[in-house]
Amino acid sequence: MNYNFTDEAQPNLNAVIGPTGDVDLANGTIQGDLITDAFSDRSISVSIVPPTGWSLDAVVWSGGGTGTLSVPDPGVETSHPFTYTVSQNGTSLSASGTFKLKRQSEGDPGTGG
Repeated sequence: MNYNFTDEAQPNLNAVIGPTGDVDLANGTIQGDLITDAFSDRSISVSIVPPTGWSLDAVVWSGGGTGTLSVPDPGVETSHPFTYTVSQNGTSLSASGTFKLKRQSEGDPGTGG
């Protein structure tokens, strides 16, 4: 699954336990993948939130780091794959995802440029 956001400096990805007992990230509100001109931060910090009653044991970003991602140059999309593990009462479950970022280029609609 892929996850993205629009102009959120600290997005939370919520983990849920599915009907088959697998862990996955919940589908939240529909969000675009563009960072608009209104966003002034140079990085964003992504967090994985474990299901209620579970603990988050590990998040591993394929590029290393802690989930703090640099905002790309205008018109550039970056992908940040990760894996995560949650546990409860001796049961551990792992899954993966990809967080994408794209900053609007001056030619994109809605930039005013």
